[in-house]
Formats: sequence, structure tokens, C-alpha cells
Amino acid sequence: MKYSLHPPVLASLAVVRASPEHTPRSTIRSLALFTVERIGRREARFDIVHKVFDTDTPRANIIDGLCSRIPPGAELLVRLPRMPGNEAGPTRAHINTECAAPTDIDLIRRKLPSLTILPLTVTDQQLAVVGGPLGLDVPEPQSAQTRRSLRAPDTATAMWATYAAAFCRKPEARTLFAAYSAWRVLEQVRPIPF
Repeated sequence: MKYSLHPPVLASLAVVRASPEHTPRSTIRSLALFTVERIGRREARFDIVHKVFDTDTPRANIIDGLCSRIPPGAELLVRLPRMPGNEAGPTRAHINTECAAPTDIDLIRRKLPSLTILPLTVTDQQLAVVGGPLGLDVPEPQSAQTRRSLRAPDTATAMWATYAAAFCRKPEARTLFAAYSAWRVLEQVRPIPF
């Protein structure tokens, strides 16, 4: 197999909060973890976990549950939040220097110190452009919290698609996108358990 910039296991995390992370009493309302495991040159296994939380669910419990679902050896793709004093761009937002409280990424790093975190700087418009051909519905930032929570899996998947489009060779990205599209069709026709 020729060299690939796509990790063998890549998990993409989308977190929906009631308000920006650095604001007082900001709570996690929803998260989605989309995982891609490469199997050889032309195959991949996909998984999506989507959880919604009450406002009183402790953040530590949410982070613990999330960390238990990140596969061993995976690399974690995270979208960088805008931080106070960092309006020009979130390039260092994964390094907590402005906030007194630890960020979600800080807590994940404490729980999984050997985890490689891949920060992604991307706009909602870029996610929509890359996700659209894959049938993903990425909400705009001003969308209602309910819509953002409902569409968190599409956001996490669009983050992965943006990474693959940017860092994989075109034939590799096309193969991954075709495998994802086939998996998505199968997921949509799967019976809902009662």
C-alpha cells in the first residue's frame, strides 16, 4: 500500500453546547463520534455514536463516556472552537491559555494522554460544501440548538470528509467516500430496534 495520510483509525468528534465552551455555565448538549477504520487499501469500517444530554448531566461523566468510545490507537479529529481574544482564528484554541477552566480537549487529553489529537480549522460553509455531495446536512452556526444536536453526526462526518479531501490522495479519498456512501445507504435501511 502506498503511503496514506489517513490514519488507520480516525475518529471525528462534534460537540454541541448550550453556549460557547468558554462562557459560564456552558453545558454539553450533544456529541457525535464518527469513526473510520481502514482495512487494507480499498476498504473501511465506519461507526457513528450520537448522544444527547440533559443540562444537569455532569461534564466529567460525558467526557468519561466519550473517552471509553474512542478506539485504542485512534487519532481524534476535533474542530477548534473560537476562544476569547482569538477572533482572528482558532489556530491555538486546542491549547488552553485563556480560560481558567479546562476545555473539553484538555479533559480528553488528561483521560487519554497518548491520544493524538488532530485540530481542524474549518468553517461551516466548508463543511457544507464537502458534506453536500455525501448527503450530509451540516447546520449553520445560527441554527437552533435542537437542529445542531440532531445533525451532530453529519457535522462529525463532514469534518472527516474535509480531512480526507484535504490530506488524502484523490483516488484514496474517492474510494473512502464511495465506501462511506455505501455504508450510509445500509445504515438508512437498517430496521430501527424497539
